[in-house]
Amino acid sequence: MLQVKEHDGVMFGVLAETDRLNATIATEVKAELTSALSKDGVRMVLNLSNIKFIDSTGIGTLISALKTAREHKGTFQLCCIKTDVLALLKLMKLDKVFDIFESEEQIV
Repeated sequence: MLQVKEHDGVMFGVLAETDRLNATIATEVKAELTSALSKDGVRMVLNLSNIKFIDSTGIGTLISALKTAREHKGTFQLCCIKTDVLALLKLMKLDKVFDIFESEEQIV
């Protein structure tokens, strides 16, 4: 589900084979993100370009990943978010919680 590549010490993740981050896949995604972020100092950027829908469980997964990263003195950032998903994050004021970038190129 979570595919990760590394570039200049930054892990870039993308959710493959789905356009939804919801209760159906949230448990698996959370486990994969927790595993990747449980090492000290990890910097991860999750590319959400293919995610068209996110529910409360999916949002909880993202918040959990951010918390795990911070506990291990790492970072967890988001990029390439579709308009509808970004609108929901802004409505919930999560654009103030997460570092959000328009593209992967802005990060490196």
